[in-house]
Amino acid sequence: MGMRIAPLLAIIYLDHIEKASLTKGIILYKRFIDDVFVIGSSYTELTTTLANLNSQDVNIKFTVEEPSRDGFLPFLNTKVRICNGTTDIRWYRKESSKNIILHSRSAHPTYMKVNVVRNLIKTSERIAAGVSETDETIQRILSDNGYSSGGMTTWRPCSAPDGLALVLPYLNEHLAKRVNAIVKRSRLPVRLIFQPPPTLKEILTSSRLYENGCDEEGCRYCTDQNICHLRGTVYLIKCRGCGHRYIGESGRPLRKRLDEHRRAFERPQSYPNNSFSRHRTTVHTRDSAPEFEVVVLHRHIENTLHRKIMEAREIKRHQPEINNREELAEALKLIA
Repeated sequence: MGMRIAPLLAIIYLDHIEKASLTKGIILYKRFIDDVFVIGSSYTELTTTLANLNSQDVNIKFTVEEPSRDGFLPFLNTKVRICNGTTDIRWYRKESSKNIILHSRSAHPTYMKVNVVRNLIKTSERIAAGVSETDETIQRILSDNGYSSGGMTTWRPCSAPDGLALVLPYLNEHLAKRVNAIVKRSRLPVRLIFQPPPTLKEILTSSRLYENGCDEEGCRYCTDQNICHLRGTVYLIKCRGCGHRYIGESGRPLRKRLDEHRRAFERPQSYPNNSFSRHRTTVHTRDSAPEFEVVVLHRHIENTLHRKIMEAREIKRHQPEINNREELAEALKLIA
């Protein structure tokens, strides 16, 4: 099931196998992808059905999970038992489940956390309403994830009918509410979407660890880390000659953008309005072009507006000396 198309292929192929195997003795047969729930007229009929299914393909083998001592048989997020002709259905979570949901202190909008709690409760109530065992499990899960009893004040992001999606990075609850209120008052035809920052897992792990290596021998930009091929970056450049700094952003491969800065630094007469050419002519007038160090502050930000906002935040934080006044003013407009 490691590929996106795998569930679809499993559904199609198992449907083909079932048509040739399910003949008689089956009272109920329900399947979700490759998990099957079966009730048969007798144990012998179930055994025969299992043998028929396993005989269709040598590469596919079905296994059986029988009811536990209390009579319950788990299936997906439910467990079922039939007692004296009555069906008893309970909400079920595997013993190996870590009971991890969105934590109450995570950097997500309040309405997202409220929806997580609401959906968890709705799911359990839809399956087994009023069962004390289920209620206790829900309370334990919420408590383990930092939620306490009592009401939580929430809000909904502005969403105009048929409005254009406006995706903004979620910085904190106060700013998100202010932006939401401004958009509501302006009656802009937009649907506000606040995107949470990347998780620790997304930052610290990568499934393509060796695919972005630098392929240029003696690369002047890649030192401790391979950064040449990164896209969607906010970066800081430090001039080794004087220590002055520059902050910029780019959606292209970082090497291409850094090469442009390098050309302006080395040939200032060809780029009279460029920040690096001005820095060269005003600070290093009689010196050869110094080398510069590059630090990637943020990476993998595909949305242009997100990058611009992060660039503005870093400019406000670092107060870089090489950025010209026009660049500084334009960037700071986004967070003023």
